Amino acid sequence: MTEKQEHLLKLMREIDEICKKHHLRYVMAGGSLIGVVRNEGFIPWDDDVDIYMPKSDWDRFVELSATEFPPDRAIHCVDVDREYTNTFPRYADTASCAIHRHQLIGNDSAGEIIDVLTLDPIPPDDREYEKYRTNMMIYSELVNEAYVYCQRYEIPVRKYLKYLLYYYILGRDKTLKKLEDAMFSYKEEDCSRYAMRWGGCPFLFDKDMMFPVKYMDFEGIKVMVPNKISDYLIWHYGDEWSYIPPHEERTSHNAITVEGITYQELRNDYMKKVNAGKIKRGSVFRKIYYIGAAKKRYRLVREKKLLKARSVEMDLEARIEESSRSLKELLQERDFAALNEIFSQYFPVQLSAEFIGREDFGNIHSFYHPMLLKVSDEVFEVAMMTLVYTERVAKAYRMLQVKKELEKLTPGMEQMEKDIVLFRKAASHYEMGEKAETEKICCELLERYSDAPGFLKLKCRLVMERALEREDLTEGELFLAHALEVFPGDGYFLKYQADLEWKKGNQNKALVLYAEARESTNNGITHLEIEKFVKREKKDAFRLCRELILEGKGREACSRISLWERISPENEEIKSYTYLAKAAFVQSEDEKGVLIKNLEMILENQKDLPEEKNRESREVYKEALGCLLKEDGYSSELAEIRASILLTDRCEKLEVLSARLKELEKDQQQSGIVWKLTGDVKSKLGCTKQAFACYEKALEYPLGRWDLEAVSETILNDLYQGGKKAKALAKRTEASDFMDKWLDRYGSLEQINALVKKLMSTPK
Repeated sequence: MTEKQEHLLKLMREIDEICKKHHLRYVMAGGSLIGVVRNEGFIPWDDDVDIYMPKSDWDRFVELSATEFPPDRAIHCVDVDREYTNTFPRYADTASCAIHRHQLIGNDSAGEIIDVLTLDPIPPDDREYEKYRTNMMIYSELVNEAYVYCQRYEIPVRKYLKYLLYYYILGRDKTLKKLEDAMFSYKEEDCSRYAMRWGGCPFLFDKDMMFPVKYMDFEGIKVMVPNKISDYLIWHYGDEWSYIPPHEERTSHNAITVEGITYQELRNDYMKKVNAGKIKRGSVFRKIYYIGAAKKRYRLVREKKLLKARSVEMDLEARIEESSRSLKELLQERDFAALNEIFSQYFPVQLSAEFIGREDFGNIHSFYHPMLLKVSDEVFEVAMMTLVYTERVAKAYRMLQVKKELEKLTPGMEQMEKDIVLFRKAASHYEMGEKAETEKICCELLERYSDAPGFLKLKCRLVMERALEREDLTEGELFLAHALEVFPGDGYFLKYQADLEWKKGNQNKALVLYAEARESTNNGITHLEIEKFVKREKKDAFRLCRELILEGKGREACSRISLWERISPENEEIKSYTYLAKAAFVQSEDEKGVLIKNLEMILENQKDLPEEKNRESREVYKEALGCLLKEDGYSSELAEIRASILLTDRCEKLEVLSARLKELEKDQQQSGIVWKLTGDVKSKLGCTKQAFACYEKALEYPLGRWDLEAVSETILNDLYQGGKKAKALAKRTEASDFMDKWLDRYGSLEQINALVKKLMSTPK
């Protein structure tokens, strides 16, 4: 976890404790819920936490803030603070500094936050939702100056101007109250749906999607999650939600974050330089312009898209004509590589948010006003089938919805749409533990879509769970043999094959398969299951590694632990044992030098971590370093001291190490090492002259190759950099003061010459 994630986890733990104590409901949402399901914690690059909370529970949470909140905690919401500049509430640490864009010109509290998106009850009548949505857009415009909302739904500018006039005549409080009375007038018991209170896009949810809640692990907390997780995630992210996105698609949130100060301290520094009134007036004019010009702008955008669409249509027509086989033949032969090539220009454009939108802040207008490229029904149906057979089922479903809205579905398309709904129903059955119903649907779908990977993988999960539970592996082996024949090298199936081999006792073969599975899929659920296997078995792996080292089986120890590193490349404990195995059987002096430098760098990078963090791996790294240093004359104690120097910058700890080294100076066999380490301590303490005196003293004794190189490099580099700086200073000003201070650590020029000559003549 990052430092920010640790901070957010602390806040999340506080919310969870208050809610459980007082029987309040919330659910993890958005990327945070993906983290729960795919990582049992934070997504590694995520930097926020989102939760949903019903309005009735939120109102009670606000009441509890007076008595239940820890110090330096506050609620950010318009209900509590009429100056707050966002529509959805937040739970904040006011002793920290994290200011979001919309807060830069406001006076509301800021700090590290948990987003609490409230769920407002909405009746089943869509007209009521549309009223709510319009009021929410106007409300959002008045509350938040930083964004423009109404243009996304083409809400007339006159409606905004009407409430803006109220705002200036009646005041902020009365105007917002007028809108709140309209939006929050529905009773929860009379409503079957919730609208998520977010000005960007107030999503609608069926109540039974969210509640009753279930519980899952999140960084060691049992957090509340939606009743129908798969329904929510598929709706929000598509069937691909379980896959880890490529690096360039990983997004985080923008905030001005400064550690060690409060938001108010930062605001005091910059607010006096900002003309907030001028910025707010400019924001109002910008809103009027964007809302008023929205229809014209979208009309121009549509014309631009029509030109782009025609270009892609012509490209697709040419590709189909140039193909040696018809689309029908390619579909019958299941040659989806060739079909993907034919649709290689069509898919990126037609499936883009620009053409079919997305239910998010920036693309909601395109979602409600999608555009279809003009292709024949036959071509469209083959394209949709290609999506289904290449694990893009959600995209096929969205396209079929658009087609039904704008044109008409053929019987084949209607059946495909029903089958995708059936597939989602199967996923929901599986989540609810209804495995018989899930399998029945999977078998039905696979009869119509032979070996479609999404359907096959859900069936595989059922077959493998049954095989492993009953310890009758035959069914699983037969199923996987077929699956890997159709999809050779697919990490999803390889992982299950590894499970079977491990169950049969073929551990080496299983480890190879786990490594191949990890490297050949970005399915986050598969990765999580592999990590659970690692967590369960790693202690035995470490024990075996030590046994092999003691038996002198270096190659086998290195090979075995390297497999574990491939299986879990970010596991710090496994990395440490990889270094231990390599250190025990180092092949050459050069390899030894590389290992020493790498280990020192690793330990140096851990010096700012809390002592309890990575404790086990740190001890193994130290053991590996001691193993390498032993041949250079280091005792166990001196190796421990060297590692301890790397692991701290604290003066009191360095002074203790210096005292320990002072006691060891009498040992003539280790004097060179003692003086070298004393120099390292003095250097960290900022006593440069004393440090260099110690290094020169160390050179009077026999040193191992790598200690000698380290001392030589330190001194020669200092001489080079000092001379370079002195030369630069001499060109601009008087350099004698710098030279006196710099050269004082060496003595006379004769001593420097003698030292350099000695270093340069030392065998490397």
